[in-house]
Amino acid sequence: MHRNIYEVRWYREENRPYIIDIFLFLEVKVVEEFEKYVNNYDLTKEKIILKKNHSIRVMNLCVKYAKKLGFNDEDVSLAKVIGLLHDIGRFEQLKEFNSFDDSNIDHADLGVKILFEEGLIKNFWSNKEDYELIKFAIKNHNKMKIEETTNERYLKFAKLIRDIDKMDIIYLLGYLSELDTKPSNDLINPKIINSIKNHELSNYKDIKNINDSIALKFAYTYDINYDECLDEFKQNLYYFYKQINFDERFKEIFETVNKYIDERIDKYVRN
Repeated sequence: MHRNIYEVRWYREENRPYIIDIFLFLEVKVVEEFEKYVNNYDLTKEKIILKKNHSIRVMNLCVKYAKKLGFNDEDVSLAKVIGLLHDIGRFEQLKEFNSFDDSNIDHADLGVKILFEEGLIKNFWSNKEDYELIKFAIKNHNKMKIEETTNERYLKFAKLIRDIDKMDIIYLLGYLSELDTKPSNDLINPKIINSIKNHELSNYKDIKNINDSIALKFAYTYDINYDECLDEFKQNLYYFYKQINFDERFKEIFETVNKYIDERIDKYVRN
């Protein structure tokens, strides 16, 4: 049984005796449990490794930004588990369809089924009182919008995982070059261009070609909930733009979202 327990950490400050810092942490080594699960799949497949590495990066980023946002120690641990497990449905999706296409099966909904109907969540988090929260965050991490709720605690975690997931996807496209991001000769769907100009999320249903897919990634900007995430997201976005060789067809899109980010950061800093 995995449980949340108290650890006593000792440290010394200048010219002062040792003092105790007590904080909540997960007893279980969640990454080892995650790797044990992923090892059931074909690790020779690039897409499996891609998602495994993405999940671990998202976990670490969730911890980083949960702390930055002032989450308490238990909530940081909860954010860590949500980050690690948000794409747990991807592995079964890849096994069945060899594709990330959610029109085949929604990977977030599949992840919720695996975790809560099949009971995998017990390997990562034992407090059943948090299960509905974890379910809500994972189910909503990939949706166009978060489903309506008055539960602010649910929203806190759902917004965090959505921000971090998008941050790392853009990182992946910009820094690691593990996905095909070369623009094609196709025109960008005007619906996507207009949504970006109007500071709105673009709809995946409007993707008709690779250029639409690239343009839609820039629209992720409008779904970053926490101002604290904007700096790193902006940096990743620049390298994503660089990765497509500063293609002129995306210049106006890049400048539009960059201006939006700068204005939000400026407002955040001033406040």
